[in-house]
Amino acid sequence: MRNLKRLLEALPSKKIFGQTDLDIKKIEYDSRKIKEGDLFVAIPGFKEDGHEYINSASEKGAVAVVTQRDGDYKAKVKVIVPDTRKALALLSSKFFDSPSQRLEVVGITGTNGKTTITYLLKSILKKAGRKVSLIGTIAYFIGGKRVVAEKTTPESLDLQNMFSQMLEKGTDSVVMEVSSHALALKRVIGVDFDVAVFTNLDQEHLDFHKTLSAYKESKGLLFDMLSEKSYAVINIDDPNWKYFYDKAKTNRLTYSLDNQRADFYTKTFSSDLEGSQIDLVTPNGRININLKLLGESNIYNALAGAAVGIALKVDLETIKSGLESVQGIPGRMEKIQAGQDFKILIDYAHTTTALERLLKTVRRLTPGDLLVLFGCGGDRDQGKRPQMGEVASLLADKVFLTEDNPRSEDPEKIIDQIMLGVKNKDKVEIIIDRREGIRKALKIAKRGDSLVLAGKGHEDYQIKKDRKFHFSDKETVLELLKMSAVGSPPSKNLETKT
Repeated sequence: MRNLKRLLEALPSKKIFGQTDLDIKKIEYDSRKIKEGDLFVAIPGFKEDGHEYINSASEKGAVAVVTQRDGDYKAKVKVIVPDTRKALALLSSKFFDSPSQRLEVVGITGTNGKTTITYLLKSILKKAGRKVSLIGTIAYFIGGKRVVAEKTTPESLDLQNMFSQMLEKGTDSVVMEVSSHALALKRVIGVDFDVAVFTNLDQEHLDFHKTLSAYKESKGLLFDMLSEKSYAVINIDDPNWKYFYDKAKTNRLTYSLDNQRADFYTKTFSSDLEGSQIDLVTPNGRININLKLLGESNIYNALAGAAVGIALKVDLETIKSGLESVQGIPGRMEKIQAGQDFKILIDYAHTTTALERLLKTVRRLTPGDLLVLFGCGGDRDQGKRPQMGEVASLLADKVFLTEDNPRSEDPEKIIDQIMLGVKNKDKVEIIIDRREGIRKALKIAKRGDSLVLAGKGHEDYQIKKDRKFHFSDKETVLELLKMSAVGSPPSKNLETKT
């Protein structure tokens, strides 16, 4: 319970109507969760606007409302602000007593690599004796408890509540993915970041940001938030690195695969099916790392992890131990072995650059044919679809195009757009049903080949129209391999409303 008058001190600009010397039990932005004595913050959403539910919230017991539009509302107290999303973030931080100020918080942004870096950092910091929690795409880890992740970066109220729970569980360090959506929608305002990482920028989420420039600017907001004591960790191999470097008016560390002007770079590196061997140069010395993760992308991720470790005063031997302890990450270059005489890898690659790097890595490790199966998500950036088609048709020997999460779109039309970029249509087989596509790919793969299933990674669902079905690439592969992948009837998907 918090005093409303003191709580509203968090808002720099506001107009208050009503008596504020009263207690607030909790804050809500979902009117369905309102109880007697709550504060309701009306935020505009993608499909619905919270302002339409202010009177409903008042009828359910909300004693105060925060709105960015004036109106004849029934609540005892009305607070008008310029931006309710920003207000929600500031009020939430104040309500939970600014929990991030008592935590060591690392935020990772960029198109690719965020999830892997959080897992690498979790391992490094645990080896250093920290009690670590994690927020990201695959799951949230609050202390030792695993929680299903509904968003890569939660809404500000939920995020501050998580930070508070983490403190109660004894957490001292948090590693989190910071999505461009979260930055644009002000979910992380009020978070005290100790380190911010920029990984790379690729065409993604233009359905939301509209332009690549706006997407970049959203990512840059994270670096505007850093204090003088914070660190910015920047990948200088990305063409956009200088933008983020200049944004960060604080301590800066850079990393590169082989650019010796960077603070962290590799003297030599190599990869095989067992992982990657890295001769790493750092400001604190040089060290050899035997990473269990495959490919050049994961070498970049390890470099970022090492840089953050140094920023947080972790010694090199502990960083080495933490990196080498990570055996794999769900749906990220994940190897599947169930007795077959060819390689199977499942990866979340769903952008042009990620798919290109993935296929180039696997190509180097494949004596036989390289097969790839993928699709593109519906209601998402359409511009990357032909680009991904081009990359797949140039780098793979056989391409299976199938559905991903079509959402409200027709999967056949999505594939038509992918086909616009395909250079050699003879390589392509279109099988809309993803399970049937996997079955066919498994059937034709032979000794020495590699089969890459791209796009869905760790996901255990498909979204079609307004329905959410249980579907996992990994489960499907293991099931079909167990059935010898031949003559297996399509399974009935379990469905739930989204």
